[in-house]
Amino acid sequence: MALVPSGVASSLLVIFIFLAGAEAIRFRLGRIGAPEIVGEVLLGMLLAPAAVGGLVNGFVGYTLFNPQDTVLLAFSDFSVILLIFAAGLEGGVSGLRSAGIWALVGAVAGNLLPFFVTYVVFSHIFPGTMALLLAVAAGSTSTAVTASLIRNEKLGGSSGAKYLLSTTAMDDVVGLVLLSVILSLIGGKFNLVRVTGSVAIDILVWVSVLVASVLVIPRVFRILGPRETYNLPFLILFILAAVVTAVGFSTVVGAYIAGLAIAESVAAGRTRQTVDVLVAVFGSLFFVVIGFEFNVHLLLNPLVWALGGLLAVIATAGKVLAIYPFAYRRFRRRSEALMISVGMIPRGEIGLIVGAIGISLGVLNQEALGAILLMCLLTTSLGGFLFRSGARVARTEYAFGEEEARTASAGAAPPA
Repeated sequence: MALVPSGVASSLLVIFIFLAGAEAIRFRLGRIGAPEIVGEVLLGMLLAPAAVGGLVNGFVGYTLFNPQDTVLLAFSDFSVILLIFAAGLEGGVSGLRSAGIWALVGAVAGNLLPFFVTYVVFSHIFPGTMALLLAVAAGSTSTAVTASLIRNEKLGGSSGAKYLLSTTAMDDVVGLVLLSVILSLIGGKFNLVRVTGSVAIDILVWVSVLVASVLVIPRVFRILGPRETYNLPFLILFILAAVVTAVGFSTVVGAYIAGLAIAESVAAGRTRQTVDVLVAVFGSLFFVVIGFEFNVHLLLNPLVWALGGLLAVIATAGKVLAIYPFAYRRFRRRSEALMISVGMIPRGEIGLIVGAIGISLGVLNQEALGAILLMCLLTTSLGGFLFRSGARVARTEYAFGEEEARTASAGAAPPA
């Protein structure tokens, strides 16, 4: 007789264990000033079947901790959607507008620089198709990680955080476009005209959904009034997530657009309060599952460490070098530009998607997949530590600048 329930109940038990463990770790790490995300990822690695989770599976007599658990993965995806939706609500269209052309150029440069450097380096190690997929994985910032870092540091309303979120959201689109182009190359169906048209259509669809949502959704809220629209924000979230998924984008794109649109409506304040509660409960699950899906036995393979470390170095240096000039051009403050640059170091969703596709196509081997996963873990950890330090410096410098401005203003004021 099993000691624990099976089926969906078993999946929910694992989710509750993950959430409880994440809360305990968050409490401890918060007291010592370490990034919470790092602890959540490490918790997932600890509970993986290749670690303590395997011992628990043997004790209860069946696979309780299972990385292929569809219910667990569905809740993990829901956690990502909530994080990105909350990020859109914090920034709003005003944040996207204020970021302007510098966010767009930074997103493109921040993807292409690590992409090209990774391809040049790894094409000397692996076949060209494998190097191309590794290059795509190294390019795209994790929107979920960045949004969570901003929330943890309570920077949601700052201009730097809005710029960072806008750049990260555009970076996600650039990464998906790159992936579609590379998959055309790998499939042997590359045609310059067709690929160019596909890229143009992808961008047009993204912009069209964004503009239509921002123009229509706030008006719907005004017409219906607050009482009739109490549950409407989440209906809009799920509809937009479904629409963008149907046209080939990641669900996080739809979640971000929904957040941007609702942030401009009369329901923004109430929706933020509800989402804050949901994120506080479920927001950590995605990061625990990232660690949970990593096969810790791969850490015993020196080749995985070498490849993952090299990928992480290129991904980190390439992103910072590409983003910093545009962030500095926008804010003219070194501390804020550096905070934004290191905030885009973490990799996650796109890298994991690339790894799964590469394995399914037979292009990537287990060592390459392990290198991608290790790169995601290393950049998430490093980005979390550096962002916390950068945010502290930026806050101090900004507060000092404001105090100087007030003092100068008071000194210049005419006598009463």
